[in-house]
Amino acid sequence: MAYDRADFDYSTGDQPLPKGHAATHIGMFLAWAVNNGLENELHRHRSPELLERLRRREITGRQFFEAACGDRFSERDLSPEGNAFAETYYSDQAGERGPYFEDYRKVLSAGLPSFWHVADTWENYDKLAPVISSRFDRWKKPRKKPWWQLWKKRQA
Repeated sequence: MAYDRADFDYSTGDQPLPKGHAATHIGMFLAWAVNNGLENELHRHRSPELLERLRRREITGRQFFEAACGDRFSERDLSPEGNAFAETYYSDQAGERGPYFEDYRKVLSAGLPSFWHVADTWENYDKLAPVISSRFDRWKKPRKKPWWQLWKKRQA
């Protein structure tokens, strides 16, 4: 299953964006996944140098994505835990865009001409990563109902 693709030509009005802007949001999520040990074994075996360069911030998530994944972000890029999280946060169960896109929009593209104008920088990643981490923590440890909501009145 592909979560996302970056082989589309995104343009805004009369000015097409430079190649790669369609991959910035994917790269940010993938960089977060790698920095949290959620990458697939495939990348550990096929792309160890790229993984290390990403972790040392010598390349961005988008650059890693373009070099190691081609134009597709899919389940083969993430560990089982990473995929389980991506299925609820990056894309919902119906295959629609998940909450990640709204978080990305709020944190990084507010005030820009479009979602696609976000610069591929580590500074932007550093703004978004805590939001993703918070979502991940809530996903791993969902809040329990308060004790008074555990019992429901039975309907007669």
